[in-house]
Amino acid sequence: MRIGIIADTHLADRAAAFRGNFEAVRADFAARALDLIVHLGDIAADGATQGSDLAEAAACFDGISPRVLFLPGNHDIGDNPAAPGAPPGDHPFDPARLADYHRLFGADRWSFVAPGWQVIGLNAQLLGTGSAEEEEQFAWLERELATEPDLSLGLMLHKPLFRDGPADTEAHVRYVPVAPRARLLALTARRDLRFVLSGHAHQSRRITVAGAEHVWAPSAAFRIPDAIQEPIGAKRVGVLLLELTGQGHRFEEIAPAGLVAHELTDHAEVYPQVTAMRARLSRSA
Repeated sequence: MRIGIIADTHLADRAAAFRGNFEAVRADFAARALDLIVHLGDIAADGATQGSDLAEAAACFDGISPRVLFLPGNHDIGDNPAAPGAPPGDHPFDPARLADYHRLFGADRWSFVAPGWQVIGLNAQLLGTGSAEEEEQFAWLERELATEPDLSLGLMLHKPLFRDGPADTEAHVRYVPVAPRARLLALTARRDLRFVLSGHAHQSRRITVAGAEHVWAPSAAFRIPDAIQEPIGAKRVGVLLLELTGQGHRFEEIAPAGLVAHELTDHAEVYPQVTAMRARLSRSA
């Protein structure tokens, strides 16, 4: 099975530059014999606070082939807290936005089977919210994990589980919060977990932990300057290809023709707050 992986497109009508990158990815994927496309979240530029962005982002996928499975990100439905009692990184998780997401993009969690594999997609934005939706997802996950116990397992979600390993206790909006992460890993410990794929970080990175490959997909839209965001992986724009076979899996990072390495701070038309970011950077230079 051949899967095209795209993350962090940040689409909206006002985000013409990011839409241009998406069109480059769409053309590249159309020329390949793909069986599926997966979007790892942050589909919209600011759907969490501007509901129209979600609808504008959804329209970009009209007529796309093959089918797309979506997962929500913080820019789509709001963010989860990094730790109990901590404020979320931006607009907090909003059940109303999740309802909008369902209407426009479909399920916020899913599972599919390929020869030798079960792949599960999770809504990372629910983790740590203490919401009814979070509990429903954990109950669903436990049931799904019991359906194909002999298959290799792959997980997909918007946020990385951690920076370096399960012992990390850093509370950061970049990662899944510690308590739900431990609960998630306890459930998947019953299975042969081979990979965990995420977006969100706008950095490309691969590490292997306890036999599972943890892969950060790059953003298809823009990079974030080092002065604003700590570099951990490689800061470049691109997408991934994933091949699943009965013998294993393989990720390949590609940069489709026409993809431009935009910088976040050059796009105040999408995010007006970057004007203040630029001013701070110039003062510190």
